[in-house]
Amino acid sequence: VEVKAPKGYKQLVDPITFQIEKGMTKSLALTVENEMLDKGNVEITKVDKDSQKALAGVVFEVQDEQGKVVTEVTTDKEGKAKISDLSVGKYKLVEKESLPGYKKLTEPVSFEIKKGMTKVLSLKVENELLDKGSVEITKVDKESGELLEGVTFEVQDEKGKVVTKVTTDKEGKAKIADLSVGKYKLVEVESLPGYKKLAKPVSFEIKKGMTEVLSLKVENELVDKGSVEITKVDKDSQKVLEGVVFEIQDEAGKVVTKVTTDKEGKAKISDLSVGNYKLVEAENLPGYKKLTEPVSFEIKKGMTEVLSLKVENELVDKGSVEITKVDKDSQKVLEGVVFEVQDEKGKVVTEVKTDKNGKAKISDLSVGKYKLVEKESLPGYKQLTEPVSFEIKKGMTEVLSLKIENEMVDKGSVEITKVDKDSQKVLAGVVFEVQDDKGKVVTKVTTDKAGKATVADLSVGKYKLVEVESLPGYKKLEKPVPFEITKGMTKSLAFTVENEMVDTGNVEITKIDKDSKAPLENVVFEVRDSKGKVVAKVKTDKEGKA
Repeated sequence: VEVKAPKGYKQLVDPITFQIEKGMTKSLALTVENEMLDKGNVEITKVDKDSQKALAGVVFEVQDEQGKVVTEVTTDKEGKAKISDLSVGKYKLVEKESLPGYKKLTEPVSFEIKKGMTKVLSLKVENELLDKGSVEITKVDKESGELLEGVTFEVQDEKGKVVTKVTTDKEGKAKIADLSVGKYKLVEVESLPGYKKLAKPVSFEIKKGMTEVLSLKVENELVDKGSVEITKVDKDSQKVLEGVVFEIQDEAGKVVTKVTTDKEGKAKISDLSVGNYKLVEAENLPGYKKLTEPVSFEIKKGMTEVLSLKVENELVDKGSVEITKVDKDSQKVLEGVVFEVQDEKGKVVTEVKTDKNGKAKISDLSVGKYKLVEKESLPGYKQLTEPVSFEIKKGMTEVLSLKIENEMVDKGSVEITKVDKDSQKVLAGVVFEVQDDKGKVVTKVTTDKAGKATVADLSVGKYKLVEVESLPGYKKLEKPVPFEITKGMTKSLAFTVENEMVDTGNVEITKIDKDSKAPLENVVFEVRDSKGKVVAKVKTDKEGKA
């Protein structure tokens, strides 16, 4: 019976039988054959390549030469796994499950079980920590948590070199795999409309042995500023208006900024904080109505476009007129002249009177055509016969100035009153000539039963009143009465012309034959006064008269 076999040999299982017989002279020779061992054992030790720390939980398959799995083992807490009774042959140790954070062996570990192996075959298998990592970005709205698609990021290494570029998907995610160990920056290169672009990059680090995807939640704030572009235009023509000044006021009425429209009628206000505002027209253009109501608008979070405000201005549809009334010749201002302002249909719109400066102002006349009609002129001045036409147009920027000249009256009237010098009794039937300064007869008049004769519309100038036929019993005026018609005469020139009764008489003698009554010619008579003095001597004519 084999109690102990040599190293590397199988111990005999069956005893060797032999017999000792009587009379044996020679020693009995026994040849005992032992087979070398045909099984072997393997012990795997799994360690971290760098730290040599034992790694528990790594699963290996032992495969024979044909790739058939002979057994499967898992390393224990000491990083060991033992495989016993492996038949002589060639094997491969294949890592089936590596530890998180470690690279899985890509190449199997080959070993061989040889006959007569007396020791356990020890295999030390080293695993490297992973030197790559992955990052998953989740892009969300800071306030609502809404996932944001379409945000583009660059992944830059420590030196600022772009490693890769990614864009978030519809779930707001972007994954970057196989980043080598190192420090990185996540730089937002394209934000979404309405969102603030990240001002600072997001730093992260890929470390050896990372077992999970590094999750980075990146929040974006909605833009809290906005811009407004004002376009100022004429309401009717849509022509752009340059030079209109606006104030931007906040809700409290505080002026935030002041802008003026440019040659394209535009004014832009940038970086207005979120809130409610009013656009107040501070200075309008001449000829345009100033906006009476402010334009309200609101800057909201996340505004992606410039807020466009089209502001229309109407041309002024009222106008003013200032009349200046002057003397045509002297240009002296004339107070107290009354005018009516009439519209196109002749309707009286208003009535005005010139002041001490000769002026009368009519304000707030609506657009349209008008006539200025002189209703009351000044004494001594001709009243305007033709109205003065004018028009109030849209967009009038200045008071329409109308200078109206009045001519002084250049005609005058004379009223002659003929009376008896003593009794002042009026004398009808006296004939006068009105002669100009050259003696030319202008007109001839006869006093009426009231003793009056009126000469109207005498032009300015010097005249003489010449009595051409007096009344019987009255002395005829020997000297003409001079008078003058001057410009601006407001009253008739009145003359009272007195006539004296004659203080002598006339005698007519008629000398005839007593019987035949025939006139007697050449009869001489003396006329003597009461004292016998001859006053006159006369001779009858062929008609017997003297």
